[in-house]
Amino acid sequence: MKPSSVSALAAVFLLLCLHVAQPRFRKGGAAAKPGICPEFTLSCPFVLIPLCRRDRRCRGAKKCCFYNCRRRCVEPWPGLE
Repeated sequence: MKPSSVSALAAVFLLLCLHVAQPRFRKGGAAAKPGICPEFTLSCPFVLIPLCRRDRRCRGAKKCCFYNCRRRCVEPWPGLE
């Protein structure tokens, strides 16, 4: 490859990386779902890849909580509301 094509390819790659790294803002932020995450008191030798990141990704009333050594959608405990 020519040096100019390598630099052009590097520039395109850099622009793609910057686009992916941009924070995404949505109108009217999502409210937290009611309830609290169940307690998980055991120690984890390692943390597994998360299955969710936020409550809005979970179906129904489930919340995104750290449980069984990873973040996952679980049924919440009732809150003190």
